[in-house]
Amino acid sequence: MKTKFVLCVLLFVSISITLSAQVRYVRNIPIIMPDPEFYRYKYTTKQIFECPDGGIMVLGDCIAQYNEDPPRFAADCGVIKLDADGNCQWQWWSTDFYATYDPSIIGIDQEADGRVNFLINHYPHDKIGWIDPQQNFSLQDLQLPGCEINRALRLSDNSIFAIGWDHPGADLGKHIFFMHLNAMGDTLSTRSYPSDSLWVYFDPSAPAAYDMELDADGLPVSSCIFSDRFASVVKTDWDGNIIWRRDTNYRTAVQPIPLTKIPLTNEIIFGCQAWNNWNYNQFCLYKVTTDGIDSLFTIQMTDSTCAGSYYSMVGHNQGICLSGFYAPYPANPEDHLIHISNYNLSGQPMWIWTSISPSNWDQSTDCTIELANGCLLYGFGNSHFGQYGLTIVKLHPDGTPNEEDTLPIPQNNLLAYPNPMKSIVKLELSLSENSRSQNIPIRIYNIKGQVVKTIQLEKISSRLFSKTWDGRDAFGYVCASGTYIVKSETGIYKSTKKIIIIK
Repeated sequence: MKTKFVLCVLLFVSISITLSAQVRYVRNIPIIMPDPEFYRYKYTTKQIFECPDGGIMVLGDCIAQYNEDPPRFAADCGVIKLDADGNCQWQWWSTDFYATYDPSIIGIDQEADGRVNFLINHYPHDKIGWIDPQQNFSLQDLQLPGCEINRALRLSDNSIFAIGWDHPGADLGKHIFFMHLNAMGDTLSTRSYPSDSLWVYFDPSAPAAYDMELDADGLPVSSCIFSDRFASVVKTDWDGNIIWRRDTNYRTAVQPIPLTKIPLTNEIIFGCQAWNNWNYNQFCLYKVTTDGIDSLFTIQMTDSTCAGSYYSMVGHNQGICLSGFYAPYPANPEDHLIHISNYNLSGQPMWIWTSISPSNWDQSTDCTIELANGCLLYGFGNSHFGQYGLTIVKLHPDGTPNEEDTLPIPQNNLLAYPNPMKSIVKLELSLSENSRSQNIPIRIYNIKGQVVKTIQLEKISSRLFSKTWDGRDAFGYVCASGTYIVKSETGIYKSTKKIIIIK
């Protein structure tokens, strides 16, 4: 009997260790849109929802580049479904907005069966819809006033409250915007507020309302920028009338201001990047109280032990978890650190997790969530054109790093477009790491394996080299129609591409 008990304990421990090892991951998810002419993407992660099957649905916006020379661009928004291990199951794109740059998807809420309700904000062609974990969906037209939405919530009466900004007129700049919709998306009321009159350093991305939680009265508290002098929180009614407004003491950087709620206490916490000693090198966290705001703690952002900017925040039972990125100064867009930090409510860092990411570090305010099993999940978008649009990081509550938790860096990628070519083709080599070389040679072979021509790709950036080829060989003769192989064969820059010449 004792032996059986010991064996059961050992089996339980073994299973627990196995499950624990599998529960955390880092995944780079390539963007796959329906149009095959798209070949590179910029992706912005907007919101994350956990499904009843243990999977994840990620809402996001995408700008795509066509495989043409000169390149054309298009935009869309959609949902990426991941399984419990972070592997992509499907990608859904609305396919309604390929002609323009600015559609935006905003989650409203999630139902018990995993169905996610959302708005697609693309004035004047706005949509309201839902999608479930099996990719069943519905999409309907609606008419919103000219506005950009950052956050939306479902209320107890099934109506919708949304915040963001609008343009009331060409000479009036942007206004902070609040909107109440019924369940079908019809506008019930709107209210907007101009920026404060004194703008020392005007930024066209502000003012705006960024993030939102419901307070103890069930009314919305939103983080806002009214000016470059300070960050603000406001409490409103459902018509957008301000009940109170509270401002911070520090000049703030104009960027999204994350706001969250501590589950055990329902305290609302928000944070903003603040000016100190001629630099935005502090991230200040505040607690909303019944009669004001109290400074909670301040993070000194002086080196890579802290993020340079925090964009997403979640309150959980162990404290506050922040995610963002750190870039060396002067900032190199190809050398960023994804940065995730967990602090207790006294401001003591409990753990820090970082990983090098050449381009995947873009976030909105709602890209950090706590899962039902206590793990923490983070979504990062791609700020530069590439294939790996979404990066998902899933960590244990204690943030203990595992050796396998490193971001896979995409391999060297040799592109040719247009392909097939008629008279000219642009050859572009995208590297997986920085290079000091000014030129990288490539060779073009015919199907017999004979070298047709050697071309020196010229440096565009530390990871991008490019050159056009007019379809002529080394002697100046036009190459015949057919298949050719382009190879970069220099050291670590090896890559191959097949191109076709048609006449």
